Amino acid sequence: MRILVVDDESEIRNYLAEMPQWADARCTVVGKAANGEEALALIEVVKPDVLLTDIRMPVLDGIELAEAVRKTYADMPIIFLTAHHEFEYARQAVRLGAADFITKPFKPEDIVRVVEHLRSKERSGWKEQESFFAALGGSSLSREQKRQWLLEQELEDRSFLLLYAELDHVHGSQSGRNPFELKKIRTTLESVPKGAGLTAWISETSSGVYLLLPFESRGEAGTRENGIELAKRMIKSCETENGQSVSVGISRTFDSYLELAEAIGQIGVCMDYRMLLGKNSVLAFDAIETIVGEKEKESLESVKRIADLLRTGNADGIRESLSSAYRRMLSAGASRKDIQHFCIGMIERSEDVLLEFGIEPTPGTAVGIRETMLASLILTDMMKALERYMLDNADAIRRLLEHSPKRLVAETKGIIDMEYRTDLTLQTVAKRLNVNYSYLSRLIKKETGKNFTDMLWEYRIEAAKIKLLNEDLKSYEVAYAVGFKDAGHFSMLFKKMTGLTPSNYKQQTGGKTQ
Repeated sequence: MRILVVDDESEIRNYLAEMPQWADARCTVVGKAANGEEALALIEVVKPDVLLTDIRMPVLDGIELAEAVRKTYADMPIIFLTAHHEFEYARQAVRLGAADFITKPFKPEDIVRVVEHLRSKERSGWKEQESFFAALGGSSLSREQKRQWLLEQELEDRSFLLLYAELDHVHGSQSGRNPFELKKIRTTLESVPKGAGLTAWISETSSGVYLLLPFESRGEAGTRENGIELAKRMIKSCETENGQSVSVGISRTFDSYLELAEAIGQIGVCMDYRMLLGKNSVLAFDAIETIVGEKEKESLESVKRIADLLRTGNADGIRESLSSAYRRMLSAGASRKDIQHFCIGMIERSEDVLLEFGIEPTPGTAVGIRETMLASLILTDMMKALERYMLDNADAIRRLLEHSPKRLVAETKGIIDMEYRTDLTLQTVAKRLNVNYSYLSRLIKKETGKNFTDMLWEYRIEAAKIKLLNEDLKSYEVAYAVGFKDAGHFSMLFKKMTGLTPSNYKQQTGGKTQ
């Protein structure tokens, strides 16, 4: 492969260009540049296969260089050199389709490994794999269109098992949100199926990696036990010195690629339940379906509800919801261990919410609250400690929101959360917040990537999922109960967002029968 090296520091630039390891990797450095502007001129002359560039440079930095390269050479792999703390640059690099990241200080072996990995990805058709997941894993194509897509790609339909490895949150460490850590995880995971003698199709999300294992037919290779064994290998391979870890969800075995969206939905259920088990968890969907009872369902519902209140800094709502959750757990016969699971899950989710606002819990706080939960012998003491912790977090978020555009978005979410069943519109919300509705619309889009209607629909669908699980209602009754005026529109949106019809969702998640 032909490499173009771009770095504003001459020592690093020359070191990279003259590494003897390039010869062993059958690579050649065909040019050097001190900034993005020089690199653009050289690309036209030397025609590199790979661009190896620093992110922060004068004249034209690595991000600007990548944006310019993408216009003419859309498929050229770009490897970025970066520092661990340059998260904002890295997020932009991800948006531009970074092939990989190498963090400074680096070793020659790191760079050679990344380039050789690029070559293996090209050989294994990684772009086709991403297209496979995009076409069959979403809801934009009908079942017949998906079948036609397989025919056009000349792909034989097969049985499969889907696994998903997601980064665990690392308490007290910003690396848990490191936007280029995932690239290293994907590189590591790609070797695991090969080591087990299996072929895997791989796709990357914003927080994890899917591995689809195709089989000729249902059988021993596609059993849950084999999936669990592979998941354990995946977890072991991703362990790092800084405590980074992954948890792995496992779908059922399916007979056809056309069921990929349903498998992805099952993975979502697995990862929701992960917060009650902690990091390094292996979660098989059919096992979860067996062991998750009413107590666990109520815990998940309560944790989600309280996390939404935390995002708005609503102390009164948090206090009331915690008290209600505690009463429900006791009435259902929850044990001390059950309540500990709930409290730890709530702590996990609250730390994720804090990180959404750029607030990182101190290691002492993160450890201390967990020690309190595990050491408390009196259940009321446990809940009081959790309430104090949650109210402190709500106060920190509320202070931040008072001085941030996020306040209006948070208040909009609060209004939706309370009134999603009503005929709510952007205009009525803007009037209540005393802002121009057009300005509020732009602000919501900027902060969330969604428009107001999408947010409202998502709240209604989440509320519908809870009603389907816990109430003996027909699908159209659920639709009207959560604010939809058209049951057909509700069913269409529900399937688009979950991959399942309301009836299938109720059946697969163990809701009350109609």
